[in-house]
Amino acid sequence: MSYVISGRLVGLLCDDCWEPLVGATIRLVDAAGDRVSQAAAAEPKHTTTVLEESVAAERATSLLGEGVVGEDGGFSIELRDGYEGGAFDVDVYCGTMTGHKVPPKPLTFTLTTLAPQWREAKEGYAAAWSYEIPHRIWCGLRGRLGWWSICGHVRVCDTEIGVPGVTVSAFDVDWLQDDALGSATTDVSGHFRIDYTVADFTRTPWSPWINIELVAGPDVYFRVDGPTGVLLQEPRSRGRAQDRQNVGPCFCVDLCVKDAPDGDNQPYPWFDHIGGYKTVTGFDSGPGGTGRTFGDDRAFYSALRLNGVLGRLLGGQPAEYRFEYDDGSGWKPVLPGQMVPMQIGTWERLTGSLPPVETKSVVVLGANGPDQIAVTPDAQGWIAVPQDNSLTSGLFVPNNNLLGLDSRALSSQTHDLAAVVAGQSTASAGLAVDQYVALRMVMRQVGQPTTEVQAGIAERVALANTAYDHVQKHGSWVPTRVDGQLGAVSIDVEELIGHGCARIHDSLTVDYTAAHPNLGSMSLGVSGPGGPYHYALPAVTPDFHGTVTQLLDAADNPVAVSSLPKCSYILTASIDLLLTTGDSTPLPLYDDIAFTTQ
Repeated sequence: MSYVISGRLVGLLCDDCWEPLVGATIRLVDAAGDRVSQAAAAEPKHTTTVLEESVAAERATSLLGEGVVGEDGGFSIELRDGYEGGAFDVDVYCGTMTGHKVPPKPLTFTLTTLAPQWREAKEGYAAAWSYEIPHRIWCGLRGRLGWWSICGHVRVCDTEIGVPGVTVSAFDVDWLQDDALGSATTDVSGHFRIDYTVADFTRTPWSPWINIELVAGPDVYFRVDGPTGVLLQEPRSRGRAQDRQNVGPCFCVDLCVKDAPDGDNQPYPWFDHIGGYKTVTGFDSGPGGTGRTFGDDRAFYSALRLNGVLGRLLGGQPAEYRFEYDDGSGWKPVLPGQMVPMQIGTWERLTGSLPPVETKSVVVLGANGPDQIAVTPDAQGWIAVPQDNSLTSGLFVPNNNLLGLDSRALSSQTHDLAAVVAGQSTASAGLAVDQYVALRMVMRQVGQPTTEVQAGIAERVALANTAYDHVQKHGSWVPTRVDGQLGAVSIDVEELIGHGCARIHDSLTVDYTAAHPNLGSMSLGVSGPGGPYHYALPAVTPDFHGTVTQLLDAADNPVAVSSLPKCSYILTASIDLLLTTGDSTPLPLYDDIAFTTQ
């Protein structure tokens, strides 16, 4: 029986600046001793230990499994045969990591003792574990690895407004000449990151033969350049101030300028809506949120229109974007097979004749033709933004749509109700629950991974792509089972069970079952002479079932079944589901039974 653990491992440089440990090797080592349970209960920040090379080599003899951290920090490790589900130590070897201009100095550290919560999977057991190494610990480790970074924001002074697209340069005050540590361009929120090494702040005119630094770390000051010139020039003396002198491997800073620069700005692609619901104010998308819409408490299902702002350029270069999702096991790209066609804009051209304007729809996953231009994502989901920018040869006009997402490809579940009849619980078939994902847009200059930036995120989205099969319909009157139901609703009349065409005399006992994790309401009504009539039901639950006997009129007065005129009637059950595609909601679901009175 196989055991596979997967997750994500990143290190924090600041509270809002992090990096995946791409290329690091995670080693799972058999945990031994009488303090295993205590160590497993402790926070990793209390258990992280740097290992001597000889100790790391010795621990490798008790290796249960290992794996390399991939893009965005994701990993998956299958434990060796013989492992039976116990606790193990998590060691991390940093010797082959990528993403920096110099390789790290090899280093191994024990992060924690882990006792996974295993759950049954198709071919064995699976567990998930993700961790953000606190910046206090990770920055100390980065110093040993030989990596130094500055993370920060540029904002308009006395506001929280970020300044995008400006260049931040960092310098180290030195006794003979100032060292240029590096430069970076701010993203849409004004955030920047500069990576450098010890060599960058120990240079002298005689380097590499003589390197001199009066203090252990750089003494940092900054310059900010915009398209129209220098926006901020800090004096050299700023680097000798207490908060800037001898900064460590991770330095977090906030800079401010008097105003955001003017210029020939392009729209910055940004994801902030699912259909008509804004990620911030339309549904509870924050960490730990419900993932459902505010006000009407709806989960999302089926094809979703992800939308926001679409621009042609990033940093003055042609842009491309893709969406990614995290279902708890790390970020993964939304691939073409998980998309549905979506029009993202219109192409138009002045013809100089009649008609004076030619237009075509621009469709991701579309088909080229006289009225349509297809935009084809690549195998990893990247979508190149059309660059047409001239009314004479063709102009691309975005319409705020970004992607059509088939959420069923991310999360779906099927429940077979073949053994369930009206009046019974659906628990025997497994109760459906909402499943949660995070969604984000990532953009970059075309084909340039190092320019990737996050461009909008919904950290919590509730998905409810539940399908019910073999749902009972029409009770004993015209017994039927149907598949592919979005929700389950079944009714039966006990007086007709076994003989569906019998006449009703003095009682009408209704068994009902309804099921869905987002069941909104249910009604039971009878139409016919003197009606309509109905039954009172208790408050609904996701697994809703029971029996009712008292028929009521429109004023909620009891009605004797024996007093109903001799005729034919229709008993109808209806349920509403609290679901949305972001643009529409599903129609009610029904079940009905015909009967006649004596």
